[in-house]
Amino acid sequence: MHLNSKQLQQLQADLATVHAESCKLQQESVSLRKQLALKPPTTNIPLSSSGHTTSPTVSFLLHNPPTLSKRPSSPKVAKPKCNTSQPSLAAIARQFSSPAEPTGFKHIHVPVRFPLPLQQLLSNLCRLHINAHRTLDIHYSNRNLASFLIHICYETELRSPLSKFNITVCEGFDFLDASTIHNPIPVNELTGRKVQRVRKAFLHRI
Repeated sequence: MHLNSKQLQQLQADLATVHAESCKLQQESVSLRKQLALKPPTTNIPLSSSGHTTSPTVSFLLHNPPTLSKRPSSPKVAKPKCNTSQPSLAAIARQFSSPAEPTGFKHIHVPVRFPLPLQQLLSNLCRLHINAHRTLDIHYSNRNLASFLIHICYETELRSPLSKFNITVCEGFDFLDASTIHNPIPVNELTGRKVQRVRKAFLHRI
C-alpha cells in the first residue's frame, strides 16, 4: 500500500511526539532515582507476636523496662510537743499541795468604764493572758465594777497580770452596802430595807 505525502508527514509527526514523551519519562525516572538515593534508608520495623508493627522505641522499652529510681526519703518532721500552759501546770501542782492550805472563794473587783457583753469581756481577759477558765463567775456588781469569783489559791495568779497592765483592784467592796443601790425606787427607804434589797438581789444573782 503506497502512502501519500500527507500521511507520511502525519506519521513522522506522531513519531516525534512519542519520542518526546519517551524522553520526558526517562528524565522523570532519573530524577526520582536521584531523590530516592538522597533519602536515608528506612529500618525494617519488626512485627510483634500479634502481627502489628512495633516501633524500635517501643521494642526497646519492652525488652528493657525502665527502672524506677528510689525517691530520697524525706526527713521526718518532729511532732510538735503539747503546749502545756502555765495554768495547767499550776493545777497539777495544786494536786500535791498540803490540805492545810487555805480553802474558800472570794471576789476580785475590777473597775470598768461601762458594762461589756460577757463574750467580749472574756475575750479581753484572754488577750491580757488571764485564764478565764479559772474564774468561777463573772458579773457586774455595779455599773462600773466587774466582779470575778475565784478560788483563794488563784488570787495571786490573777493579780499578777492585773498589776502588770496597771489595772486597779477595788479592795473592801461590800455587796451588801446600801450605797451600791442605784435604783431610784428604794432611794428613800431605810438603810435596813436597802440592805435587804441588796442581799436579795445578790442571792438571786448567785
